[in-house]
Amino acid sequence: MFGWRLSPGTGYCEVDGELVFLDLSRDKYFALRGNDRAAFERLRVGEPNDSEAMGRLVATGLLARAQDGTDLSATSVDIPARDLSERSEERFSVAMAIATAMSLRRARRAMRPERIAETINDRRRRKAKLGVPGSDRAATLIAARYAASRWINPVPPRCLIDALALDQILLSRGLAVEMVFGVRLAPFGAHCWLQTPETILTGTAAEARNFTPILVIG
Repeated sequence: MFGWRLSPGTGYCEVDGELVFLDLSRDKYFALRGNDRAAFERLRVGEPNDSEAMGRLVATGLLARAQDGTDLSATSVDIPARDLSERSEERFSVAMAIATAMSLRRARRAMRPERIAETINDRRRRKAKLGVPGSDRAATLIAARYAASRWINPVPPRCLIDALALDQILLSRGLAVEMVFGVRLAPFGAHCWLQTPETILTGTAAEARNFTPILVIG
């Protein structure tokens, strides 16, 4: 049955009564309001929309046709309460420092506005190909070693660059974890982190819990 999905690289959530969207292809966060929000709300619950309302929604680039009905669910993921601070201190590793430096260089290129959507779609495909999530123990160990080796690299810490860099290292070892984009309002802020079902791997659990997930890759 014909229906609608969100376009690849697009997600949304409800924050403080607003429907907030992330469109990676345009590297943009925005809210749907007024008639556009009303049309989207009708579409996601299967109610009729007039052609003018649908035309406006399609023009936003949010929607893609689907062959198996409409599914426009908001992003939902559990945020773990545990992070790397609960692990014992990992020693500096020359091998990991080299891997970190190489991965950070790739991440700086991959996160450019004109490339971020392609990067995230590639990560999604690679994670799907692995088929199963990486084990929490193995992913957490590598993340702790990454953190212990990160200080030697002059690239300033940023949530997205570190999430992309560590994700690349984990994927190269056959481990797929979730990359989560989050948002908050008043004041507006955006955040990105990696997590297993049990542990936040980049940043802290307290920081991640200040944001509402808007897009999950993994």
